[in-house]
Amino acid sequence: LAYHEEGSGVPVIAFHGMGSSRLTWLGERPLKQVCPGVRIIAVDRPGYGGSSPPPFGYSYSAFVKDVAELADALKLPRFCVAGHSSGGPYALAVAAELPARVAAVAAVCSDAPYAHPETPEELRRADSFSRSVAATPEGMNGQDPKVFAEGMRDGALRKGLPAKAHAWKSGVDGWVLDWMLERLPWSFLPERITLGAKVTIWVGGEDFEAIKIGAPFLNRLIPGSKLTVVQGGDHGFKSKPEHL
Repeated sequence: LAYHEEGSGVPVIAFHGMGSSRLTWLGERPLKQVCPGVRIIAVDRPGYGGSSPPPFGYSYSAFVKDVAELADALKLPRFCVAGHSSGGPYALAVAAELPARVAAVAAVCSDAPYAHPETPEELRRADSFSRSVAATPEGMNGQDPKVFAEGMRDGALRKGLPAKAHAWKSGVDGWVLDWMLERLPWSFLPERITLGAKVTIWVGGEDFEAIKIGAPFLNRLIPGSKLTVVQGGDHGFKSKPEHL
């Protein structure tokens, strides 16, 4: 796992979203000004940026083992985790499977489980990636997700935005993994997370429809969790200090 650190204080291991990278956590202002007392450890998830590609059969639970090894190497007996968008399930997995080490978890604009037995039908319908390609260009029913991701990669590399260009430099394996894991039964149960109000679920009032529907569903699944709707916030509001 490639990672970078910024700030000092409470350690927060942070996971980026789909098609992004650890550079998404770098702001225009130093972290010590925006969030004093926080030490962020931003990770390139497997298949993104400088991290190795995910091996065959990789899962959320396999990622938890990787994070535990990273925390051991950094001598962190306890830490917080945060995940944005597709990074949200990864953060929740760490909280579920390392209960003795995770002090708190934030799922920011996170995807909810699309294949959970209790997933609302409204959420399934709102997931544009699960639609037919005949209905919407991003529908994955009827097209190869790898080919679709390669098109996204080409566009991101042409634009050259640092966080995106870094994300795609090693290929499309990370994106395809995210797309698959979100829509398969998850390897952990969010409802078994025992942190109560130290599980915070954040969603922008102007976020994508599937994310807006999924946030209260996650809130219902995770006992005692806290849901915050950021009015005026879009899917990227975590990068805008005015919303923090």
